[in-house]
Amino acid sequence: MDNDQQTVSFGVENLDSPTRLDKVIREQFPDWGRQAVSRILQRRQVRVNGKIVWMGSWKVRQGDQIEILQPPQSKKPTAVHFDPNWLVADEGDLIVVSKPAGLLSQATQAGGEDNLLSLAVKVFGSEVRLFHRLDRDTSGLCLLTRPGPVNAYLDAAFKQRLVRKEYLAWVSDPGQLDAEGQLRLYLSVHDKRRDMMQVVERGGQFSMTDYRLVGEFGSGWLVWLRPHTGRTHQLRVHLAYMDAPIIGDRLYDGLKAERLMLHAERIALPEMGDFSSREWVDRAEFSPLG
Repeated sequence: MDNDQQTVSFGVENLDSPTRLDKVIREQFPDWGRQAVSRILQRRQVRVNGKIVWMGSWKVRQGDQIEILQPPQSKKPTAVHFDPNWLVADEGDLIVVSKPAGLLSQATQAGGEDNLLSLAVKVFGSEVRLFHRLDRDTSGLCLLTRPGPVNAYLDAAFKQRLVRKEYLAWVSDPGQLDAEGQLRLYLSVHDKRRDMMQVVERGGQFSMTDYRLVGEFGSGWLVWLRPHTGRTHQLRVHLAYMDAPIIGDRLYDGLKAERLMLHAERIALPEMGDFSSREWVDRAEFSPLG
């Protein structure tokens, strides 16, 4: 394989019969992941024998030359065991853990991959339930529960939007963000990409996020975020829309990094019924506050 900064290339070998292009690329670069390979094809970043090809079903043959013009980053390997350092608190009915970036919160329909819930079950028992989840690429606080009244309490608190969640994001440039403010936007599934969301003027679901520029950090800026709604990719889409995509965000054109620089730093539960208020903080690795 040749590596000329942005472009990587390789010759197809060991094929007994014509094979799908996406399969050949995945086998050559197993750390990229299925979605990343689909994205580079959709963005027309693959050439076969000098010709741009965007269909994953395209048949390649022995000796073909494949070039990837802008290769994706490798997926961060996920853990195969629950790391004791992930445990933030075990309060009997409620378990608070810090999920690492790159680990699924729970199994997908396809299954077959390690995830936080399945790893936690091996440690805390089969009755443990994942109550609060994060995207695979986001790190930070997640809530797990054991059977009991805490589940009804959390269900009511989340539905009434009484749970306070705060995040930290690292962006390369603040773009159109003011020193602080609130974003009120409508989101829907992207017209051309089912794995992405977009801001729309009509229709869609209402989303709201408070934000504040914490200050310059390294080669970028640290942004504090508090979502009031929980839409898919809400924080990522909001910042990208304001020309401040999160560093490491492959979907929304953030600068390349080893991970998505978005971290669920704080979660606070309200006083309600027999339950008192509780709060936990998990400082991000990239945070100057940590």
